[in-house]
Amino acid sequence: MDRLPLWLCGSPVYDVTRRDTFAKLDNWLNELETYCTRNDLVKMLVGNKIDKENRELDRNEGLKFARKHSMLFIEASAKTRDGVQCAFEELVEKIIQTPGLWESETQGRGVRLSDQEGQAAGGCGGYCSLL
Repeated sequence: MDRLPLWLCGSPVYDVTRRDTFAKLDNWLNELETYCTRNDLVKMLVGNKIDKENRELDRNEGLKFARKHSMLFIEASAKTRDGVQCAFEELVEKIIQTPGLWESETQGRGVRLSDQEGQAAGGCGGYCSLL
């Protein structure tokens, strides 16, 4: 199966039960700005471990950070898989909506994007927040 180039998107993940992981997000963004020459990246912030009860971070904190930095946002659990498929679906949908990422760069590389009519937009039923 063909893979999308890594530069199409960036997805930092923080642990909703550990505030220190959230505090490191600014470092991730600084590295992205330093080493990436594109300004049309698709970025998604993922709050992980929502299955745990000892949360240190409220969902609104993640959402506020994502909005401030023009990122998609979702909370998920890698353990229970809650939100994981949705995250990938939303990333791919946003990449498809950003033709500059794939139009000329992927010519001849085998990435196939189809434009099928009748597909429902937002296949996650509104769980994800597109910004």
